[in-house]
Amino acid sequence: MSGVKKIEHAVLEVTDIEEAVEFHTDVVGLVELDRQDDVVYLGCGLDENYDLGLIEGETGVEHFALRVTETELEEYATRLEDAGVDTERRSDEPGQRDGIRFALPSGTDMELVTVADSAYHHPVKPAADRTAATPRDLDHINLMSHNVDEDMAFLEEHLDFAVSDKIVGETGFTVQAWLRHGRFHHDVGLSNANDVVYSLHHLAFQMDSLDHMKSFCDRLASKGYRLELGPSRHNAGSNLFAYFWAPGGNRIELTAEMATVDPDAETGVREIDKESNTVSTWGGVVPTKEFLEEGS
Repeated sequence: MSGVKKIEHAVLEVTDIEEAVEFHTDVVGLVELDRQDDVVYLGCGLDENYDLGLIEGETGVEHFALRVTETELEEYATRLEDAGVDTERRSDEPGQRDGIRFALPSGTDMELVTVADSAYHHPVKPAADRTAATPRDLDHINLMSHNVDEDMAFLEEHLDFAVSDKIVGETGFTVQAWLRHGRFHHDVGLSNANDVVYSLHHLAFQMDSLDHMKSFCDRLASKGYRLELGPSRHNAGSNLFAYFWAPGGNRIELTAEMATVDPDAETGVREIDKESNTVSTWGGVVPTKEFLEEGS
């Protein structure tokens, strides 16, 4: 099965909803699509679907969703229920036809959804006004998990995800894992959380190229914001990256050139080596302790 190719949307909690909405519309260039039940729904503007929902609260993930077909939705719903996983039917969000919500072993809520607008993106026919720097789409999510191995096994067993890469610690437990359901290297990443309060390491937006990322970073700097890390190229996924903290308390990644992986490819396994940089293949970018260990 290969219907889930990318993350569909994520709803994040933010400490100041109006400040966060202003930043994501004015600086990031997202467009406001709807407001309901205290959630502000924003999109990248190349389709009618929302990519990011914001709700006032603490920080981190309220839920995230992946797109499936109607047939897959019913198949996965049956498999989850047969496995004793509690599921809830949901169809109350903008552009969403049907969906099921359930919790990963670490407690983060996840959805599988079908949407009304499933057309491919056409840059000269945008659904809403966009800036030149606006991201193309949502790309992936990297969760903070207090039990990466359990979450990884759940995604593999119940939802047919494959592990593209993982990093293991000295005692053999998984420190980080990157999982795919389609051909992109990862749709969901998992990072070990020393503090169970964290649910999100970062949410990533897809950019067209390094030049697109540069335009965005120039816009970010012109508005008085600075990058946390990057730009550079990752080891896992070989994607270009740049990270910053958004008002409201969540880390955002800009990414481009995500690798695609053969369905039969074996998992790439690396052990932690304190002398090597596990983040950047280019070098010259040294992640801080906060970047490696803290989320929202």
